[in-house]
Amino acid sequence: MRTQMLSIRKRLVGLFLARKYTSKPAVRCEPHMNELPVPCIPWEPWYTNKQKMYTRHLMFGIFWWLFSLGMALYTDSIYLNWGPPKQPGPPSDMVEECEELDD
Repeated sequence: MRTQMLSIRKRLVGLFLARKYTSKPAVRCEPHMNELPVPCIPWEPWYTNKQKMYTRHLMFGIFWWLFSLGMALYTDSIYLNWGPPKQPGPPSDMVEECEELDD
């Protein structure tokens, strides 16, 4: 009975304690600048090509946005309230005059 109790105790204690799989102390190497890769070819041509591509993409996006805004304004899809509407109000003979009531 006692051996069973010890066996159960070992199992329960083993669940709550941290396990050690090695007896060596943990050695941590801090990262260092010497571990970074060093370019072996000139980086400037690659960088300028990438920047040209990004600039073209930006210009195309700006052009497309302006084109879309122009088409929306041209087709009267949106109204930006820049001035009075194109259609005038009703003619003056259709407008009833207000009558003043004297009390």
